Amino acid sequence: MKIAKSKWNTPDYSLALRAAIALGWAAVFMCGCGGGIPPTRYYTLKFPALAPAADSKTGLILEIETFPASENLRDDRVLYYESPTRFGYYEYHRWSPDPAAVVAEMTKRRVQEMAVFAHVRSSPTHEPADFLLRGRLLNFEELDYAPGGKVRVALELRLVRTDDHKTAWSDRREVERSIDEKGVDGVVNALSAATDQLLSQALPGLGAEVEREFKERAEKPK
Repeated sequence: MKIAKSKWNTPDYSLALRAAIALGWAAVFMCGCGGGIPPTRYYTLKFPALAPAADSKTGLILEIETFPASENLRDDRVLYYESPTRFGYYEYHRWSPDPAAVVAEMTKRRVQEMAVFAHVRSSPTHEPADFLLRGRLLNFEELDYAPGGKVRVALELRLVRTDDHKTAWSDRREVERSIDEKGVDGVVNALSAATDQLLSQALPGLGAEVEREFKERAEKPK
């Protein structure tokens, strides 16, 4: 009497089963040796220490709106350029919060330190303000192709009066800075320094314009 062979006993299936078992043991071995998925690391900018609060130079109120960003920056992964036209992301190295939000927060701190406004708030506040500060993050990345390694930060800022909705001041600025340390930590530290440098160069112009307008308003006959 012949016994029909099951498909489970065919040579092809036996080979496939042995291969699957081998791959399973290989996966277990890799995990045991630390070859699993690497941990995700989160970064923020290195904010400078806050200076002691000073009396405001005006009685004006500023509201800082949410900064939008270029499309390739609408991601929490750290961005790098392999060439001027090709970019990628560090999959397990991420910003918290996203790049535009963290730059907006640094901008707010820098404006507060200037003591030009009586109050500086982040949108949405649903409270009256004299000026709105609008920004757009254009670049915030590592330039991996640059000799020695660099980072680039570019930002547009626009100050708008709330009474007539006209632009009182604007600035578009780009800063490149060398990376002095190895690894993603070095990239993040360089981006922190570049952002601080950009804001230190741009914001004095904003402060001067606000003080000038405040003085003009005070001198106008009522």
